[in-house]
Amino acid sequence: MKPTRGITKMKMFDLKRVVLGLSKPEINSLVNPIEMYRGKTLYVEKLKKLEKLQDIAHRSGVIASCALGNVFISESQEKDLFERKKIPVSFQEHMVKGYAEASKLIDKVYKYQPFDRSFISTLHYYMYKDYNPEFGGKFKDTQNYIQEILSDGTYRTLFVPAAPEEVIALLDNLIYQFNECVADEQCNKLVLICCFLLDFMCIHPYNHGNGRLSRLIFHFLLKKYGYEVDDYFSLSYLIRQKIGGYIDAFGTSCDGWSENENDYTQYVTFLLKIILEGYHKLEYIN
Repeated sequence: MKPTRGITKMKMFDLKRVVLGLSKPEINSLVNPIEMYRGKTLYVEKLKKLEKLQDIAHRSGVIASCALGNVFISESQEKDLFERKKIPVSFQEHMVKGYAEASKLIDKVYKYQPFDRSFISTLHYYMYKDYNPEFGGKFKDTQNYIQEILSDGTYRTLFVPAAPEEVIALLDNLIYQFNECVADEQCNKLVLICCFLLDFMCIHPYNHGNGRLSRLIFHFLLKKYGYEVDDYFSLSYLIRQKIGGYIDAFGTSCDGWSENENDYTQYVTFLLKIILEGYHKLEYIN
């Protein structure tokens, strides 16, 4: 796939049309079992080892999501941060600690926190606040690119996101349409969340950290609308295991995005499969 060119005219969102258009057999075959599994998380809350289970999911999710963003720490550093509660020193340690704090913030506020641009920027700020607070929460001021690192160490550009001057208008409109659709019973919330994440990644509103931030938003939105599987089995961990499939799905679904001609199907299908696999994993917990 050739890299998508930058936006030549303002991208137009029509989330409701997109979500309703994805009501087709291959999508419904994933949505329906997820809805069936959704109620089964109630028994997990009764487990004696619940707190340990949540700690494992949180920790593995933080490490996996950061690794997906090319932020790596050693096992010793991981123990220093999560077990010995040491103060982070390196850039990588700060990024892991900041992501963990942003995730914990979500767990505290998700029930009453409105989904808006301010909260998204707050999550980004949390990722950087102890390392570079002036950077956190600030929208990009230069053009960025979504790239894949190849085996030889070179980069392949997958997509050219929105220009810096377009970010606020695009993001505000996307969030507005999301909140309108989430209140519309015709729109399936799972499909809507997945579509939002693709659009968010295509906007790529910050200079750095967009991928990690998208996974925090994923956690927040699933939790807010009653899909709490990520609390018990990390979806970021599953995405990391299938990173090749994620890259392929994203590359296919963002093709033609700037011209409003992209097909969300493959990306939405990939994320729904990840959610469903997370619920399947809970079946083995007793």
